[in-house]
Amino acid sequence: MPVKKKKKKSKSRISAAIEPPPCVQMKALLKAYQSSVANHSRETCISPDVEHDLKSAILANKFVQKFIITGSGKPISLSLLIKSIRSVSYLKTREIYCWKINVSDSDVIDLALFLEIPCYKNISIIELVDVNLTEFALGRLSRTLPEGKLKKLVLDYNKVGNEGIANLLVCLTGNTHLQHLSVNYCGLSIASGALLAEILGKSVIEHLEVTGNQLQCDGTVNLIDAISSQDLPLKSLLLADNGIDSYGKGSNRGPFMTSKIVRRWITCSQFLQLFDLRDNDIGDLAAREIMDGLTDRKTAGLSSLQLLVTHKIDITLYKAIQTLCKKPKSKSVKKKKRKRK
Repeated sequence: MPVKKKKKKSKSRISAAIEPPPCVQMKALLKAYQSSVANHSRETCISPDVEHDLKSAILANKFVQKFIITGSGKPISLSLLIKSIRSVSYLKTREIYCWKINVSDSDVIDLALFLEIPCYKNISIIELVDVNLTEFALGRLSRTLPEGKLKKLVLDYNKVGNEGIANLLVCLTGNTHLQHLSVNYCGLSIASGALLAEILGKSVIEHLEVTGNQLQCDGTVNLIDAISSQDLPLKSLLLADNGIDSYGKGSNRGPFMTSKIVRRWITCSQFLQLFDLRDNDIGDLAAREIMDGLTDRKTAGLSSLQLLVTHKIDITLYKAIQTLCKKPKSKSVKKKKRKRK
């Protein structure tokens, strides 16, 4: 009788069968992290957030994909967490959040090296909020962007300035993954308007947050004029509290001239969904120009957008803008009941 050949199992099935269950991997990672912190120094503490999430995952037999480190009043090391993840070859990390802790240049170097390893390039979100990020650290982190698959990068409340944006420009050129960039309260000035415009033109970013900076009128014009003229697919732009008024030093344009550029953009953009101009004293003339832009947009049959402006304008104008931003209510079609025979 002919001998039947045994079918070879695919490598993916073999690896899936060999891979330890989530609770085992989480226990190994927790043990490695606790040991790493204990052996480092007495001053460094384990992150309560990370420890809690790992213990919860062990009980639930689930993987942890999101690591959150928040300030607890005690020094916490991002490097030790990263080294622990690498030491146990944990490959499920997708998001890293650091909020209000001190992240040193050494921490960022370890993070950058981590992101450059092929098996860790699936990380999609990194948030470094209020972590005292230096210009050098941002420059090193930026070098990981061309080859990584990062979709969202948040750098809020770090005084990276125009130089930091220039570093991002160099490294984001040609990037085909990053969709969301947030640089709120980062000490940006007028010069960053043109730099951000260039970043948008050379990447696929759809959501840009620049709240709490000082782009003023000139920086805003440089940014929005480029978006409009190149028809960039930007879906949301947050420009609240950016000194877009008549008082800014070093700006040659005023709110009315700025509003004309804004009007052209909101009239024609097929992509725009959210535009935030709150906490900018634009005045009534500029507000009217924006209102006319919304009217033009509606006449052209484009979808409505959420446009937020300061309340320090004529109440009639404010209400008119709010009305034009409302989405039309969809008419509910009532089905006719069939008559019983």
